[in-house]
Amino acid sequence: MSHRVISIMLCAVSLAAIPLGYFLLHPDLIGLCPKNLNANCLSESIDFGIGKPLYWSIRWLPLLFFVLIFVRKEVFATWWKVTGLVAVVALLLIVTSPVMPAFLTPDRTEMTDLMQKVFVIISVIVIAWKYWWLSRNAKTKPTRVG
Repeated sequence: MSHRVISIMLCAVSLAAIPLGYFLLHPDLIGLCPKNLNANCLSESIDFGIGKPLYWSIRWLPLLFFVLIFVRKEVFATWWKVTGLVAVVALLLIVTSPVMPAFLTPDRTEMTDLMQKVFVIISVIVIAWKYWWLSRNAKTKPTRVG
């Protein structure tokens, strides 16, 4: 599968997660709950543990994945290797964080927001470093006359 196809799929999934999070925060808009019910019919772990982080915290990921559509294959391969490990660690930290804030610990939305920012910053650093490394090696390679 081409790196561009993977980037397009990641961009589409991250874009789809934003309205999904909104509808999990407001289930009455799509008919999951009766409109006359004042309290939310979904549990707080779904509302605040999944819906709120999806809606409020992943806004930079679609832009990052859109940019990855236009990078070189070598850059994408390096990005994929480095950020794969970062993504696993970030997901573990997000899943183990409490749904609601506890004493001096961030809740799941804050942790998702922080991990998303760390992921994007590491991604930008990896992409910039790889482009710099490729341009540096292209200048130092002797040209073949043949």
